[in-house]
Amino acid sequence: MEKNRFRGALLERKEFVYTLEIVPGRGSRGKTQDDLLKIVEKAARARLVHAVSITDNPGGHPALSPNVIGLEVSRLGIDPIIHFTCKDKNRNQIESTLYSLDRIGISNLLLMTGDFPLYGFEGKAKPVFDLDSIQLIHLINEMNQGLEIDGKAPGGGVQLPPTHFFKGCTISPFKKYESEVMAQYYKLYKKVKSGADFLITQVGFDARKFDELLRFMRRNAFQIP
Repeated sequence: MEKNRFRGALLERKEFVYTLEIVPGRGSRGKTQDDLLKIVEKAARARLVHAVSITDNPGGHPALSPNVIGLEVSRLGIDPIIHFTCKDKNRNQIESTLYSLDRIGISNLLLMTGDFPLYGFEGKAKPVFDLDSIQLIHLINEMNQGLEIDGKAPGGGVQLPPTHFFKGCTISPFKKYESEVMAQYYKLYKKVKSGADFLITQVGFDARKFDELLRFMRRNAFQIP
């Protein structure tokens, strides 16, 4: 597999970048997972997309981890983009999971606070939300530079080797009311200022709303793709 074709294409800006989003589904082995990987394999062979974007418990429902599917996708010869959310993990589990992803060579992340958890095994799942997406971007910035461990912490007083994450953020410019839209742009401003490397919109199509987003990016001199 090419070394992060997705990242290279976004930063070089010489071609239109295509991604394919998949939802792993619940369970570890089944027709859903098999069919998705067949689609990914065909896309990889035909070089139809630059990366495969993999959801993380969308809608607050449990599903197979995108980290596992992401490793399988990378073995098929295409870059995975892992949706990484804060809803189910505290900051310690977030750090642990991030280092695990770096260890297996997955670097493309789409960072989100996440959907409020809903139905789970015999009841409703408890939300965590220890960090939000902006704080998550800040944490990964520190990890990419080599996280310095406080001397008072166990094993502290050291600087860990840097990670190599490519950090994406999201926005939904398709909100109906001004108050909703302005909240989205306020968060986007903070995400970019915190160090997001690229931006992906939520699903939707409205030419006027896309134009508003582009105008906002230009007005604030944001250069991220």
